[in-house]
Amino acid sequence: MSKELRVSPMPLQLRRDIRDKWDSPDSSVHTSISALNKILGYTITPSVEWPILWGAVKDQFPDNTTFVPLVVRYTIAWYERLMGRLENPACEEWTDQLLNTITESSKAKALSLHIEPSEDGVSLPGTKWNAKLAAFKLFIPKAEPVSQIKLDSTYDKCLENLFNADEGWADLATETYVPTPPTIGAGPSEERLSVTRLPVLDALARPPDLFKSTGPYTLIVEERSPQIVVQCSHEPSLELIVSYFTKWGKTNPIDSERRNILRVQLVESEYCYGVFDTVTIERTMGRRGDSINPVMLLAFIEVILRGSFVWERTGGQPDRV
Repeated sequence: MSKELRVSPMPLQLRRDIRDKWDSPDSSVHTSISALNKILGYTITPSVEWPILWGAVKDQFPDNTTFVPLVVRYTIAWYERLMGRLENPACEEWTDQLLNTITESSKAKALSLHIEPSEDGVSLPGTKWNAKLAAFKLFIPKAEPVSQIKLDSTYDKCLENLFNADEGWADLATETYVPTPPTIGAGPSEERLSVTRLPVLDALARPPDLFKSTGPYTLIVEERSPQIVVQCSHEPSLELIVSYFTKWGKTNPIDSERRNILRVQLVESEYCYGVFDTVTIERTMGRRGDSINPVMLLAFIEVILRGSFVWERTGGQPDRV
């Protein structure tokens, strides 16, 4: 069933972002187009009907300054994963299939990547190839931004199955993502999906979004008497620690303000604005020179946050990592 396309006027901020981050010859998008051309021998030009795309997904972007950067990020990642596959010796047979498919197209000189809104209910980006039109399609979902790891994994899986679809279309969309732990002695299929290209700068989300959704997470618990300091790259985990131990904290009966004995608070990162990467735990009054028992905190991290302690040190250094 076809859906009605909603066309919305473009706010000034979006028009500026399109001009500077998409249309500009110096943009990362154009850099990716040129880089792929050098590897593939063909130019794949992206095209977007911006008012249609914005109208379909704008409710997901209360801060419209994040819309164009997200489209840029998804697009660059698409180019990067395709280039990574083309440069991977394990994908040589797949590359030959792609080149044969492109060569057989009557419009191989004008390959394109059409960027459109996804169907309702889709949570991950998807892409298709149509030989008759010599066009790829990249679908942007009305959903929370996808982490870089999930995005790369999705594209890798999509491209791996490019030639397995029926009716002339290669449906590369995927609705689910199941993280797979690394294994020793991976077989051929795992090797084929191992694409070791670093993402370009503009393909990465802003720090508040990047570290909320991208794993694996790094967490350090350190005793700095009279404090306990928790440092973590995953802000929601820190927020949960603060909320839980503040809610169930024991109040000090001799404190006229009835504060908790332990003050648990977030500390903003020195790296970036709007990112909190530290929690401090300290007494609000009395016995401030005594160390704080870390057992409940460590148990919470291990049981609730599913942390796994892999290193420890004593003598004023980080206790657990």
